[in-house]
Amino acid sequence: MNQFKQSRDMGAIWLESQINDTGIIGNYVTDYYKVPAALQVSGKTQSANKMIDWIRNNGLKHDGDFGPRPTNELKSYWYTYYNTWVILGAQRLGQFDIAQKGFEFVSRFWDKKSGGFFSDVDQRNDNIYQDLWVVAGNGIAAIYTGKLEIANAVGEWMFNLMESQPNYPEKLYSVFNNSKGLITEFEGADTRFVMSANAERDQFFFHPGIAAGFLCRLFQQTGKKEWLELAKKYMLIAEESSDFLWHTLRAGKVAWGNSLLYTSTKEEKYYDMAIRAGTNIINQQTKFGSWEMEGMSNIDITAEMVYWLDEVYQVTRGFNDE
Repeated sequence: MNQFKQSRDMGAIWLESQINDTGIIGNYVTDYYKVPAALQVSGKTQSANKMIDWIRNNGLKHDGDFGPRPTNELKSYWYTYYNTWVILGAQRLGQFDIAQKGFEFVSRFWDKKSGGFFSDVDQRNDNIYQDLWVVAGNGIAAIYTGKLEIANAVGEWMFNLMESQPNYPEKLYSVFNNSKGLITEFEGADTRFVMSANAERDQFFFHPGIAAGFLCRLFQQTGKKEWLELAKKYMLIAEESSDFLWHTLRAGKVAWGNSLLYTSTKEEKYYDMAIRAGTNIINQQTKFGSWEMEGMSNIDITAEMVYWLDEVYQVTRGFNDE
């Protein structure tokens, strides 16, 4: 059996075992948000659709937001990231009412001026930050729900962010606002603001993956090669990154981005990076089929790894496919 498929399926079986009698996992959107998409790519569509039905009856708010949410997540700058995964899963399952209504809420965060999305639940002004991974996630949801004006605007935002980089690909600065542009001076949690290629500690290694993944999907949707070239550019920092970063589970989105780059370019280096990142995921799977990562629940990290392993599986060759 293909090792990526086998690992994916083990993870999906573990996820399915966590579903409670009401058809959902956990108590909050922060528990269940990635699971429908993970189950869908693993062929467990019955369980995935039951979860979407639970969301329709219990988790979907009148404004298109998803809940319930724990109190510590009511004001997070990544608030809409949870929504985008639910939208993605619902759209892939053909549950269009959930996906379309969900994106109506997410679109309230869109900044028509910059093309990005505000990283604040309440405020919309030129001083509010806009974060690469949040903008990219919302952009993916825009593509899946057919909102191409917004998706193309996100592409332009990413182009401008890349053009503003002072020393790329050694470092990738990932936060912008309209008043200052690219944020290169900051205090505190610098992992939000910058990723270094030579890092020897945990960083947001998912930035090049989610950016390239979005841009590849935008290229597939529009046929505009400028988006594919920009995806390649965002992946440059991963090509130069330290070995340490390739051994973190943050590399899951890098596996995805490279899988899509290989699909569109057939360049071997992207295939090799996809396999490298995917193999790292497999090597960290527990004997129960789940994954563990500090700062994330086992459900959260397992659902994401299942999803990215499916992306690698789609491009693999010579792995004894069934």
